[in-house]
Amino acid sequence: MEERSINTLKLEEQKNKPSKKGIFLVVAISIIFILVFLFFLKTGFTFSKIVTIKNIAWEKIFGELPPSEYLPLKDEDRINFLLLGIRGVNDKNGGLLTDSIMIVSFKKSTKQIALISIPRDLYVQMPGESFFEKINAAYALGLKKYQNGLDYTKKTIGYVTGIYIDHAAVVDFEGFRKMVDALGGVTIYLDKPFVEDKQWWCDENGENCRPFVIKAGKQTLDGETALLYIRSRFSSSDFDRIRRQQQVLLAIKDKVLSLGVLANPVKINELFNIIADHIETDVKPWEIPGLITLANNVDTEHIIKQVFDTSPEGLLQESIKDGIYILVPRDGNFDSIRKTCQQIFD
Repeated sequence: MEERSINTLKLEEQKNKPSKKGIFLVVAISIIFILVFLFFLKTGFTFSKIVTIKNIAWEKIFGELPPSEYLPLKDEDRINFLLLGIRGVNDKNGGLLTDSIMIVSFKKSTKQIALISIPRDLYVQMPGESFFEKINAAYALGLKKYQNGLDYTKKTIGYVTGIYIDHAAVVDFEGFRKMVDALGGVTIYLDKPFVEDKQWWCDENGENCRPFVIKAGKQTLDGETALLYIRSRFSSSDFDRIRRQQQVLLAIKDKVLSLGVLANPVKINELFNIIADHIETDVKPWEIPGLITLANNVDTEHIIKQVFDTSPEGLLQESIKDGIYILVPRDGNFDSIRKTCQQIFD
């Protein structure tokens, strides 16, 4: 059973298509970070292909978002980039609901990077509204009500994490698959085989599924295999899926930096054609120089990873609301989550 407000969002999706197609994959957006900012440094590629007029001056066109009860202050020593993914505007089963949500946070003074993953089932009051929703509905709601899903989601994530979100981007599954293939695949290491036997290639009743298996040890995944690996969750959990997404994200980073991709004009052109067709972002052209400087100096070898979950030491707990599975803060508010995000580099 679906919550009524989420069902309403699904019915409205075709009326509120974003300026660029998206479906998510947090990993694909990480490629954007790795490639986009470093690529500008070497080639001067025009950013206009993936930045729309609506993103640049949307407040003047569509008006301001409603005030929030909690608006985090900007930390001048940090840049926080929100990475989103949606199933796709043509997917009738919640195509604009974000399946994955990740913040890539950079500390300028120490050149550190942190990956902070937010589970999609987290239950939160939507900014400017009286009702609560799963946090994965923020992008769709922002498109429906304010014609800007990115900014509304930034506001929602800022409220939950207590950190100011500077930029955001959304990408689709197809873009991720093409990009991994363009890189020649990505390499991961598994201590034990990975098996998902409840989710893929099932019959019309969702039964008799064929198992998806990746053997233990060092494995190189093509785009389709990597996509299935980071989408699988029925035989494990959404938290494990988030950790696999972070694993593949870092594998992509390693592949990009090890192959000399940035020095290959043909490969760069191929990758950026894919990026241009499959992402939406609110980064403005005049913000590029500062991001270039940041990307060229960050420490990519020591990355802090944070996943909020329901483990004994975790900050979340499971609950049911109107028959729907949700996650809520264990201490009844977002104070502990905000403290963790704010002090992640301490």
